[in-house]
Amino acid sequence: MAGSNDDTPSVRRRKPLQQRSQLKVSLILEATMQLLDRSDIESVTTNAIAEKAGVSIGTLYQYFDGKQAVLDVLIDREIGGLSDRILAVVQQTPAQSVADRIRMIVAAVADTYGGRRRVHRMLLSHALSQGTATRLRPLFASLTHELTASQRADDARATKRFTPSEAFVLTHAMAGVLRGLATAVELTVPREEIEEALTRLVQGFLRSAQ
Repeated sequence: MAGSNDDTPSVRRRKPLQQRSQLKVSLILEATMQLLDRSDIESVTTNAIAEKAGVSIGTLYQYFDGKQAVLDVLIDREIGGLSDRILAVVQQTPAQSVADRIRMIVAAVADTYGGRRRVHRMLLSHALSQGTATRLRPLFASLTHELTASQRADDARATKRFTPSEAFVLTHAMAGVLRGLATAVELTVPREEIEEALTRLVQGFLRSAQ
């Protein structure tokens, strides 16, 4: 069947409350990931997703308005996982040096995608290109809270409590680097050099803010 059927009129979507319905949604999401693993977002259609998932196109539209709705769920899941990994490092290592914590954060972004790094990168890039970077705001807010509500140790074992404006600048500066790491097809410089440069940026900011 040709086309994507993404222009199907909006109807009341079912929520996957029952186990059988949840399984169908899981099949649809997994099928989309598999298709993206060997194609691109523009080429994937709802018909292809339904066929890959082993469900009818009507079943797919019972749960999703179209391809973008499927992608939105995957993007939310992707950004949620990325946020959880970063926050876990920030919250669980308050006594670590700045350099150690940055290395752990970079590793959390760069090393946890396994064999589907291409798909994860594609979803993040799509989210940013579609103006959906607002999904990252909860992560920014949580990082800012961590920086302002708690005293963190630097390499000299001194502590610094950031003002909200300082935390905002530092958080978004780091976020830009981390987004670049997450969406880069391949790094043009060694990751160790990125970690070192980011460490110097943060340490310099700490010194100037004191």
